Amino acid sequence: MICARCDKPIRPGEEYVRVDNPGASGAGSTLYIHAVRGVPVPQQTNQAGPFGR
Repeated sequence: MICARCDKPIRPGEEYVRVDNPGASGAGSTLYIHAVRGVPVPQQTNQAGPFGR
């Protein structure tokens, strides 16, 4: 399984939480996340400038 929060594998023996994600107009899905939160994945919070700064 892959963690929906950090995109890393959930290894055998690691604790995880199962989260049901209902679909608005179709079938929902089930997400799995690590029970213990690790280091957050870096996210871009603003657009790069015209010169890619």
